[in-house]
Amino acid sequence: MGLKLFSWRKHRQDNMAAAPPKRLLIPFHNTPDDRDALRFACELAQVFEAHLTVLCLVETPRSIGLDNCPAARLQEGELVAAAAREIAEEIGLPHLQTIIRPTHHCGYAIVSAAEEFDTELLFIAARYRDNGSARLSLNDTVEVVLRKARCQVWLYGASQEEGQACAS
Repeated sequence: MGLKLFSWRKHRQDNMAAAPPKRLLIPFHNTPDDRDALRFACELAQVFEAHLTVLCLVETPRSIGLDNCPAARLQEGELVAAAAREIAEEIGLPHLQTIIRPTHHCGYAIVSAAEEFDTELLFIAARYRDNGSARLSLNDTVEVVLRKARCQVWLYGASQEEGQACAS
């Protein structure tokens, strides 16, 4: 697994040196890429002495209201949050906040949480979709986050060579 970081900053301050971020947010679904990204985010939080919030989203169909999310789906979110806490303990990050939320669309929920928690750096695992052409494109969730988030966004993804191997 390679690491590629892409930075998107909407409000660039050219004359001032940017202070290290103090509030980090990472959405987590307990996939291998998410686990690697969370390990990196934990290490980053330690270096910056920042507060890390892990957002565990439970996607529900639009026919079900968010207030009526089935308990079984919320239990899945609890298991994902427990996995995130285990990784943080493994890294040695004692102060980790985990949030479990039902949502209809992960991208908009991530952007909303970033605003709610006054996030300075949003760290997300890049997921790609095969659009039928020779190039892979980012999935809808990542595209929404890149378009709508008001904070700096770093994408974590496999190196291009690994991505091409997976696409074959």
